Amino acid sequence: MYQEFFAKSDHLIWPLLGLVIFVLIFIGVLAYVFLGLRDRDKIDAVAALPLETDSGDEAALGHTDDRGHATGRAE
Repeated sequence: MYQEFFAKSDHLIWPLLGLVIFVLIFIGVLAYVFLGLRDRDKIDAVAALPLETDSGDEAALGHTDDRGHATGRAE
């Protein structure tokens, strides 16, 4: 039953193309993780990214006012 439906379909290439693109990206990510992150210092640097604060982060949160106005902190 399904063979007749898919045999008449002219658009069968699109799901297959999507699957191929997904598999290639997935293999690329795996290769980066297993081969590109062999340096322990690089792994530590990537792991510490969420814990670092930039000067722009404090400005966005309103924590940089030296005059004590609207710092966003509870005192």
